Amino acid sequence: MRWITQDLPGEVARELFAARDAGAGEQQTVILARALGHSYFREWGRRAHGLHIVFSDVEFADFSID
Repeated sequence: MRWITQDLPGEVARELFAARDAGAGEQQTVILARALGHSYFREWGRRAHGLHIVFSDVEFADFSID
């Protein structure tokens, strides 16, 4: 199990809300996987180039907007 606490840019929140409002629930998972892949796993492009992220087997997720 991996606990991730990660700040994501505002454009990710905009994309998530737009997907939610369009009823595209699965698209939200794709958006989160892309954003977490870029920020957390690839450290904003400094490592793990070409790493493919799949957001699956999630037991718990908690999100907040500050």
